[in-house]
Amino acid sequence: MTKPGETTATSLNAKTLKSFQSTLPVPTYPREGVKQGIVHLGVGAFHRSHLAVFMQRLMQEHNVKDWSICGVGLMKADALMRDAMDAQDCLYTLVERGIKDTNAYIVGSITAYMYAPDEPKAVIAKMAHLDTHIVSLTVTENGYYHNEATHSLMADDAAIVNDLNHPERPDTIYGYLYEALLLRYKAGGHPFTIMSCDNMPQNGITLKAMLVEFAKLKDPKFAAWIADKVTAPNSMVDRVTPRCTDVERKFVADTYGIQDKCPVVAEPFIQWVLEDNFSDGRPPWELVGVQVVKDVESYELMKLRLLNGGHSAMGYLGYLAGYTYIHEVVNDPTINKYIRVLMHEEVIPLLPKVPGVDFEEYTASVLERFSNPAIQDTVSRICLMGSGKMPKYVLPSIYEQLRKPDSKYKLLAVCVAGWFRYLTGKDMNGKPFEIEDPMAPILQKAAVKGGSDPHELLSIDCLFGPELRDNKEFVAQLTHSLKAVYNKGPIAAVKEVLDQV
Repeated sequence: MTKPGETTATSLNAKTLKSFQSTLPVPTYPREGVKQGIVHLGVGAFHRSHLAVFMQRLMQEHNVKDWSICGVGLMKADALMRDAMDAQDCLYTLVERGIKDTNAYIVGSITAYMYAPDEPKAVIAKMAHLDTHIVSLTVTENGYYHNEATHSLMADDAAIVNDLNHPERPDTIYGYLYEALLLRYKAGGHPFTIMSCDNMPQNGITLKAMLVEFAKLKDPKFAAWIADKVTAPNSMVDRVTPRCTDVERKFVADTYGIQDKCPVVAEPFIQWVLEDNFSDGRPPWELVGVQVVKDVESYELMKLRLLNGGHSAMGYLGYLAGYTYIHEVVNDPTINKYIRVLMHEEVIPLLPKVPGVDFEEYTASVLERFSNPAIQDTVSRICLMGSGKMPKYVLPSIYEQLRKPDSKYKLLAVCVAGWFRYLTGKDMNGKPFEIEDPMAPILQKAAVKGGSDPHELLSIDCLFGPELRDNKEFVAQLTHSLKAVYNKGPIAAVKEVLDQV
């Protein structure tokens, strides 16, 4: 019996789907019997707010068939997603929250889900099946096992070693990609395209290069085939998508009467710039707003350095300042000014021109998007996986500045100082918090040991190259900023450096 004030919600699945169509848009295209032309590794919130949405649009608005998605969970932690996908026939609610308006609809472009830890052989067979034309992935920056200092594969990592020695039960994307492509190779077939949808510079180039390195350790001849035949388009992806919590689940239940185990909340803005480099066909993404271009690099650098770099800069400093949500950080006048000056003085001058884009206007639009309180994007989410993010979003600007005769990096150094102080695992009041990063034990140990001296962290070779670590002027500036964060707090440290530029 429903108590006063409670809402009766209906579980979402294929049988109940039509019952929601009077409340919000639902898929009306056929989902049963369609081919899965895309196998996607890593079905998190971002994939379901981005690639899956573009596929939904194609299937719903343009009657595109044979390109639905088979999602794959690679990690044991993906068991929760498996259970939700199984219970809901891979359907889920997407809520788009703007500053003023909220829009919601049910997405059905994922038509199958596989859990790799339980059925690795079946996943490999699915990837190798001739119906599969693209294997896409969102596995976060750390999932590429890419040494940022040497730009090589972390071949001595335990997960990579496992995949080299136990091909029947891989742990990483390379083990799965290698075995699936090997089946195509042995059958005399053509390869599927491998498509990274992660926030990384040259994500396609990096993915293919690391896969080739992995293959060389097993079979140089097959590695040469991969290098020659497999295509891996670069892409730039953009949509702020916070983590789903019970608050979002309750909102969907109360507002739309849907009991959804895995809804997604995202901002209204969505962008995908994609290199037209496919070996086995692709959907007509241009029809639904994807920018398919010959060269992605300029778009990619703009987004990674200005949006993601800005996110990281405000994330660590904002967390230490005691903020919970990103919109609160953006509304702090000191940090807001810091981001704008940082981009104008030290980042934008390094970027190649992008046709039709004014970088100052782009920066302003990014800050406006970040100021959206409706999506409740947490500062802690932005601070996740810093060892994968900072070397791609922030450190490249520092390296480029160090190569200039008139180098400017004081504001960038404050960002790194904020990260280093965050890595101690204690806030400014000494309260401990968990650092979510695969390198957390190493990073936290170095941060605690070094304290306000950055040398311990800078000595981690896979993150920092000698060009940065051995630059006395930069290290002196970083040391000054780190001491300021420790002794005066993040806001005072930012104010101090703003007064100097």
